[in-house]
Amino acid sequence: MLKLLVTDLDGTLLKIGNELSAGISDENREALTAFVNEGGHVAIASSRGADAQTLISGLLGVPVAAIGMNGFIILNEDGEKINEHWMEFDDFAELAEFIQKHRINGSLITRGDDGGSYGFGSEATYPQRLTPDSPVIRQNWRLEFADFASRSGRCSKISLFVEPAQHSEASRLLHAAFDGRFEIAASDVDMLDVSPVGINKGSGILELARAAGIHKEEIAVVGDNENDLSMFKVIPLSYCIDHAAPAIQSQASCSVATVAQALALARKAAG
Repeated sequence: MLKLLVTDLDGTLLKIGNELSAGISDENREALTAFVNEGGHVAIASSRGADAQTLISGLLGVPVAAIGMNGFIILNEDGEKINEHWMEFDDFAELAEFIQKHRINGSLITRGDDGGSYGFGSEATYPQRLTPDSPVIRQNWRLEFADFASRSGRCSKISLFVEPAQHSEASRLLHAAFDGRFEIAASDVDMLDVSPVGINKGSGILELARAAGIHKEEIAVVGDNENDLSMFKVIPLSYCIDHAAPAIQSQASCSVATVAQALALARKAAG
């Protein structure tokens, strides 16, 4: 019996468009609310922070659990923290030096364990000053950069916003330098997420499942990007939205058009 559906946000549960304003389709909303009203549970798994939980719960009209920042923070349906993981600020500084050394036109952002947001970049680096072919999704993006040079302590998942034209090369360079130490995964056409090995959406789902007493055979997952592959690896009932790249689709058990379709197939498969 299916007890939990875990869904990615952008391009999966949320329609493709300008950030969160894209919204949730009526089809997906009706399917998920009916599932919850019948006793099922829904969780979001995203590179976004924990604040997405309140937003999505409001859009759906039912409580959702959350795996935020690609597994850095796990919250139950009541918003209570199950676990939270951290990186060292030295890792952030090392990545800042790395993108400078390799002339990667990008900006880094993270969150400190003091609750503050920290960034590395300038008005001259992406996405502060945009190239003509940059995606519309970033046109109004503005980051507030803070001096982190004297910072010590811990930070959350680190995101690198990089020019789309440099995305593949930036990914290659990061993997060559940091595989075995960091996980590097694309979460958008101009975004790469960095976290310690073992901290990802898949590990977050397993933590949530243990806390809720749910077996992985009672879970289905839906995603569409590289940072969703860790979910596909640990949960047998895995579904990929069919606009995803073939390499991503091939790692899921099935491709679907919508989250609602994935839920219907998963409920049938789980009996």
